[in-house]
Amino acid sequence: MREILTIFLDYSGNGIYPFLFLAALIYLLAVEKDRRVRLVLLETSAVTLILFFFPLFKAVMNRVEEAGTYYRILWLLPMTVLTAYAGVRLIGKHTRIGLILLAAVCILGGSCVYENVNVSRAENRYHLPAEVPAICDLIMPAEDEERVWAVFPSELIQYIRQYTSEIQMPYGRDMLVASWDHREHPIYALMEAETIPIDLVAELLDDYGVQYLILNKARPTEGEPSEYGLEKIGEIGGYDVFRNTDVPIWKKG
Repeated sequence: MREILTIFLDYSGNGIYPFLFLAALIYLLAVEKDRRVRLVLLETSAVTLILFFFPLFKAVMNRVEEAGTYYRILWLLPMTVLTAYAGVRLIGKHTRIGLILLAAVCILGGSCVYENVNVSRAENRYHLPAEVPAICDLIMPAEDEERVWAVFPSELIQYIRQYTSEIQMPYGRDMLVASWDHREHPIYALMEAETIPIDLVAELLDDYGVQYLILNKARPTEGEPSEYGLEKIGEIGGYDVFRNTDVPIWKKG
């Protein structure tokens, strides 16, 4: 039970919104008479919360789900809608003063997202590092070609699938999460080496049928790419893009 409480408190962070939701849920369970509202907003939320805090339910979820994802059950709770509905019910006819008070509670109970170190101004409409769309557009297959395979530096892996599904990777974000049970991919191990051995990387690119290699120019490498069938086709930001000429790009059909 202590572990579940820790998960809930970690999910709540420094704000009060989850606790406002709990207060709103208790309030509406006491005063709401509309059967449809109770079923859609209140009873489903209450059942979800009860299951979340039930130790036996967590034990079952631990066996069928990945470790560290139990908090995602809380995503099922309509916190914003339920809290807003309770606020409207609470202020009743005192709309003006009520809205001012509710706004003050929400503002003072949270924090400015722009002060978070993980939040920055978007570089493009995709909200991705600018190099990602540019690199993907450069190596994107033509309409009559099959999807291509590419190896990216670890700092770009998690963004590629957000932009396109036309570019496949021999390994994905699973390599970046230490708590996930996985076997380290041999290409990833070489890409993360202190000095990247181009000869060994090129050999594995051929073995896995990978047509493109993207290297961070700041990472030291050993070997000349052109000697191993890697043709430089572009330089985007801090990255060099290579075409592995040993692996063809297949036509559809």
